[in-house]
Amino acid sequence: METISEKRNQILQEIIEFYRIQPGVASEVLEKLEEYLLLMNSITIEALNDLKELSYYQASLIDAIDVLNTLINSVVEESGKIFPNEDLEILPLNYTDEIALNELQVLEYLNNLNQADLNRFKLKDALQKLDEKIYEDEFSDLIMDIIEKLILAITSERIVKVEDLM
Repeated sequence: METISEKRNQILQEIIEFYRIQPGVASEVLEKLEEYLLLMNSITIEALNDLKELSYYQASLIDAIDVLNTLINSVVEESGKIFPNEDLEILPLNYTDEIALNELQVLEYLNNLNQADLNRFKLKDALQKLDEKIYEDEFSDLIMDIIEKLILAITSERIVKVEDLM
């Protein structure tokens, strides 16, 4: 059975191969593309593995948000190296250790990140369901599911962005 990491690596190799056979693609651009894609994949896999580890025990909202924040910080940093003039409009949730995050704050943050009116990461339905279950036991499972979808959506958006390098 193929893991998500193996599937993602195969897809990225196919993307890289597609650009390799395109006429007029400079080798330095291709090298930059390959480095960027592999780095984005590694950031994604690390975040998904961290999230999976959290699912093995009763993780707090802060633990789940920390995984998302780490991914966002890494994506912003690495994308800034490749696309220096781009504003990603993705910000981590800032909080201090003295503040206990609650369900409403996290829900609001996720709605803002998804840019509710635009449904940027196609999470509107999942966030609506989360809102309906905000004080129920399944809330933490739904949060983990949404964060996983968000991790994949953010990095997928960044991978599609490589077209701008060509």
